[in-house]
Amino acid sequence: MSIYSKIVSQILTITILTAIVVAQPSRRGGGFSSIMGAGGMTPDYMLRDLQRFVVTFDLADEQKVIVEQILRDYDESFREASDSSQDGIGNSFRSMRGDEDDPYRQARQELRDKSNAIRDKLDAANNLGEETGMQELRDRLTQQLETIQEEMRQQRVDQWQSPQRQTAIEEVALLMHDQLRLKKQMREEFEGDLVAVLTEEQLLLWPALERQLIRDRLLPRGRLSGETTDIMSLLEQQDYEDEVLAALLPAIQEWDVNVTDALVARDDHLVENQGTLMSAMRTMDTTSGIDVLKMQGRLAETVRYVNDTAVQNILVLLPKDKVNQFDAVSKQSSYPRIYRPSRTDRAYEAALELEGLEPETMQVIMDYQDSMESEIAIANEQLLSATHQWESKEQVERMERFAQRMTGGSSERQDNPIQQAEENKRTIEDMYLDLLRGLLTEEQIEELGGLEKRSQRDDRGRGRGNREGGRDRGGNDRNSFNREEFMKQFDKDGNGEISESEREAIREHFRNGGSRGGQRGDSRGQGGGQGASNGDRGGNSRSGESRGGSRPN
Repeated sequence: MSIYSKIVSQILTITILTAIVVAQPSRRGGGFSSIMGAGGMTPDYMLRDLQRFVVTFDLADEQKVIVEQILRDYDESFREASDSSQDGIGNSFRSMRGDEDDPYRQARQELRDKSNAIRDKLDAANNLGEETGMQELRDRLTQQLETIQEEMRQQRVDQWQSPQRQTAIEEVALLMHDQLRLKKQMREEFEGDLVAVLTEEQLLLWPALERQLIRDRLLPRGRLSGETTDIMSLLEQQDYEDEVLAALLPAIQEWDVNVTDALVARDDHLVENQGTLMSAMRTMDTTSGIDVLKMQGRLAETVRYVNDTAVQNILVLLPKDKVNQFDAVSKQSSYPRIYRPSRTDRAYEAALELEGLEPETMQVIMDYQDSMESEIAIANEQLLSATHQWESKEQVERMERFAQRMTGGSSERQDNPIQQAEENKRTIEDMYLDLLRGLLTEEQIEELGGLEKRSQRDDRGRGRGNREGGRDRGGNDRNSFNREEFMKQFDKDGNGEISESEREAIREHFRNGGSRGGQRGDSRGQGGGQGASNGDRGGNSRSGESRGGSRPN
């Protein structure tokens, strides 16, 4: 084998397997404050990377000693710089809060005490119902509460615009800028020292390892669903044969290069524009900050697009008998909020394992389960579409609401299509939970844990009856299943029970995607597509065409 072939073989082996040898923990990127920090407090290299260098480059003993010392020097310098920056930033934030004698803090506490006292009186007036004078008292208390809330909004604006707060924000911005500058300088110095130790043959392995290290560092900082997906880790979990992995190499190599480029672009943009974000935060002139966040969202969507495209390419290259398993695993890993098994899924699986279950009942449960999976597959596609379209916009919306609060404006949340799609999915799940309850005895229901719907568990946990959150904008219970309408539709002989012929009609109704007892119209909505077949539950497809969406602009 030629030297070139050996090097190519080594690179491919590293690309596929080494990432798992010293696996990095995957944590979703933090919130708005972590965006402001731009990852400045996170080192680019850690002491545990030494083993990776040793294995990848097959370092000689002398090289290992030198590389270990370079790593320790980097680690010590970075810790010293980041500790100093964190102390300075912490002191600045503490000065924003003020001490107990701070007039803004005292005024805020006084307003809170007044607000709590009025709320207590308002609760007492509500408990007295329609007794004489209660409505007038409630109106008066409500007006007083609104006045206090307006005073609190104005007090928040005054505090934010105070010289003390503005000075503290400027100090934080300078500290973050210096930390980011030092971090870049330390990384470049470390990498320069490292490559100086390597031989020419070892240097040929550096680009592949460098990409791997970048992925390990930047993938976990993603904030979007699907943005943190590590394709190589997913493949390693499948334990595929060497022949299968060899067939997947084109897709793996393409992802390796493309996702690294996308991650670097995303990270560089945030670092370069950290000052703009801090300035927008200080002045509350959010126009420039919003533009930065919008571009950051598009760059994050590009990372997700690269990951989703890699999954689609792998599904095309995999043997047919391995497609469905990898499709399901990748969906649950990339979009767990959408594709992980729900409580209703687990309830149906557990119900089929009940002892003493009548064969007819088991068959109906299986029919319900097949129908549910078809409807959930459609709901999942709608939820995935909403996620692709709206998730990156949520960060921009949070900044806008923050600016509105700090300038005395309204900070109401906008309608969220993702939440609406999730609610629609929960309605389907709760309806099928009701159907399952109707087939079982009280003892069987108890054995399955009670089969409470989400709204029932929330109400019980919070000690409340009908929550506002359990109703839609029209005041209707969005989690309810209209059993009366259901029986009216299918109990043709009106005896209050479902006969075998009536059950067959129900099964046929669900197979054809019919409505649920008058509760809904067409569940597919726009772009719904077809549900899963019995042999391919969960809506998996060989091409995986439904997950990738369109490429970000």
